[in-house]
Amino acid sequence: MTLDDYEQQFRLVVKEKDRLYKVLEVNAIISSSLNLQVVLDTLMGKAKEVMESEASSLMLVDEEAQELYFYTVKGEKSDAIKTIRLKMGEGISGWVASKGEPVLVEDAAQDPRFSRKADQKSQFHTKSMMCVPLRAKKRILGTVQVLNKLDGTFFNMADLKIFEVLADQAAIAIENARLHEMATVDQVTGLYLKHYFLARLEEEYKRARLSGQPMAVIMSDIDLFKKVNDNFGHQGGDRALVELAAVIKDTVKEKGSVDDIPGRYGGEEFCVLLPDTDSQRALEMAEHIRRNIESHPIQIGEKTAKITISVGVACYPFHAQYIKDKEDFIKLADEALYICKHRGRNCVALYEEIKPDPEPENNAFQITRL
Repeated sequence: MTLDDYEQQFRLVVKEKDRLYKVLEVNAIISSSLNLQVVLDTLMGKAKEVMESEASSLMLVDEEAQELYFYTVKGEKSDAIKTIRLKMGEGISGWVASKGEPVLVEDAAQDPRFSRKADQKSQFHTKSMMCVPLRAKKRILGTVQVLNKLDGTFFNMADLKIFEVLADQAAIAIENARLHEMATVDQVTGLYLKHYFLARLEEEYKRARLSGQPMAVIMSDIDLFKKVNDNFGHQGGDRALVELAAVIKDTVKEKGSVDDIPGRYGGEEFCVLLPDTDSQRALEMAEHIRRNIESHPIQIGEKTAKITISVGVACYPFHAQYIKDKEDFIKLADEALYICKHRGRNCVALYEEIKPDPEPENNAFQITRL
């Protein structure tokens, strides 16, 4: 071998070492969060980088419909393809999901399995690709794929072996998140369960005291929920709970941060934990939730229910003098919620002690309506 050959071989070894280090970094990504969207977004971005590709994506199996849908897409015009679904066996990804085998495709246009749906919708040109099944034990969860090497060459077997390791890590992340969800998420509403909410509340309160950062808790329940059950039956009431939980979840996702935790505290009472949140942002979030629910009619059979909620808010350090443990957050927010209902319902209340009034029925709380 010539000196140039040795130098070329050395560069390849260094490149492979760098790629392997990046693959090892993925383990830290998986253990950093149980938020599946965050983990898989980061992981697929890392896959695109490690495989030096123009685009990467992850598809999951909708077992009921027997279809694949895009969960995470990285690359140019990625938003354009997120609504596309493939039947099991359709396209290269569908073939991989149904067969459970990885594939390397040098020329996608010449492969009879290739589906042009995504390219047509995104105006992307898939030239070569690599697709690997996501497998948990013997079950296929979906597929991951990378498209077009940046240097114009084809993916090779060395690329495939590294990509299979990344796929295994993605599958682990998905299974971890699903197991976590089973243990912490209410199966009716999709919101976090009370025990998990309280555990996170205790953690965030300890962190807030040490760091000096603010935090807040929102408590809400449905106004006159008994009338909902009387008018629509208990199945109608259950339907209302599911719909309202979805509104709360979507509002927190849209207006909040990935660290905000919406939960079901019990019955028709919902809660939201807002780390790093002062009283003003907490009130704004509470009002967003209230308004979105007020403007969201619920179809129950042939009837339409218009439901409102009352919302109580407690904050730290705004209420620091009243808060000694996590239970005090719930107590203050609940008391603000009760006064909110007493003053007319369908509003937002911030707990605030005021000077007692000579009148015996005076409330020791002040209502804040945005």
